Amino acid sequence: MAGRKRSGKVVKMKRKDSKVTGFFLILFAIYILAQGALSLTKEHVSIYEVTEKKIADDNLVRGIIIRNEKLVDSDQEGYINYYVADGTKVGARTKIYSIDQTGQIYNQLANTETGEIKLSSQNTSDIRSEISAYRAAYSLSDFSETYNFKYNLDNTISELTNARLLDNVTQILKDQGGESSFQFGSAGESGIVSYTSDGLEDMDMNSITSKTFENTSDDPKQLRKIESVKAGSPIYRLVTNESWSVVFPLSKEQFKNIQQEKTVTVTLKKIQARVTPQVTTFTMDGGYYARIDLKRYMIQYINNRYIDLEIKMNDEAGLKIPKSSILQKEFYKIPADYVASGQSGDTILEAVYQKDGSVDYESRDTMILSLDNESDQKDGEEKQKYCYIPVEDFKAGTEISADSLGSSLFRLSETVQLDGVYCCNKGYCEFRPVEIAYQNNEYCIIRKDTAGGLSAYDHIILDPKVIREDDIIY
Repeated sequence: MAGRKRSGKVVKMKRKDSKVTGFFLILFAIYILAQGALSLTKEHVSIYEVTEKKIADDNLVRGIIIRNEKLVDSDQEGYINYYVADGTKVGARTKIYSIDQTGQIYNQLANTETGEIKLSSQNTSDIRSEISAYRAAYSLSDFSETYNFKYNLDNTISELTNARLLDNVTQILKDQGGESSFQFGSAGESGIVSYTSDGLEDMDMNSITSKTFENTSDDPKQLRKIESVKAGSPIYRLVTNESWSVVFPLSKEQFKNIQQEKTVTVTLKKIQARVTPQVTTFTMDGGYYARIDLKRYMIQYINNRYIDLEIKMNDEAGLKIPKSSILQKEFYKIPADYVASGQSGDTILEAVYQKDGSVDYESRDTMILSLDNESDQKDGEEKQKYCYIPVEDFKAGTEISADSLGSSLFRLSETVQLDGVYCCNKGYCEFRPVEIAYQNNEYCIIRKDTAGGLSAYDHIILDPKVIREDDIIY
């Protein structure tokens, strides 16, 4: 098969100028580098989504307890027995202890069988609670908790044997016809018995100083003796009133938050009980302090001098936004009566004076803000409500009318700074007013019902300093 003939004609293609191409490539590279440099130096616009939240400031403090209490000393030397458990309420004639000078009856009691003691469900629960509390707080570095655990168990068990022990004493004294060297000790007044002491029983408001809070660790000493006691030595503590007070230091910010409050919500951390006592604030030695007065739960803290509290200082619900997103904008303050009704909604009627002296009242499209909490009231008069219009839309001294007839004119002069944020739902920055209900160092809670304000899931500019109103968001 004959091969296809090739054409001997060669067409030469014109070569493009490589210098021109290289020049454009270099320009393109410079453009890319310049854009990259600009993107690195340009401040980034961050957007935040508004959420509906609740902010509560829980402030942990450690305070000192003040009670009506006293130490009771033994008036003679001898062997002692106790008949009341720690934390028990007693009357004036309740037998708390007995002193046996010779030890004869004391020895008979020691050798007397108390018999079988049945544990009630409450007794079992108390013992288990003591064991659980000890296991939860156990630490190799704090061996004193072991002694406290032993003391608490002894106290729980003694509650079961005290009544039987007192019956045995009564029977022995009856059999022996009384004993002059044996003496019962009663409280003398009603109160609550404790067998611990920390040496601060005389503590009151006059003795509290800033140094009181340098060491806030409980260091109780056991008063309940196993055998003999000396005359004049303390043998128990009596708290004569269930009302008690707690004094605690505050930071300057905490002090500011509760200074004007009459009551404050407090959680007693040890027992997780919430109370709302009266609060009194004061300063001392350049520091800030508060005192709360309580009428319940003293028994649970009878062997504590220091107490951990959680103070709920603020509890606000609303829309949560970052504090950094808030800016201020200047507005004219006008009576609400000067907001007229136009075809497309509320409007402002500006008085425009013509050369011939006539006046036209022209409708001006502008932002009109109405805040419900902004009003004045004089005695016997109705509340005067106000609205706000941006100062950039009107010159100072401009007159506006309440209606198209010019029956009442108002001159723009008074200005105020209103809090707001830049909302970017529409792709550009739009000022929205906000009313702050509460704020801390990072966030604010704003009211949900502010006219022209924000709603949940709106998008706002996190830092308004990097952008201006009406700027488009890229």
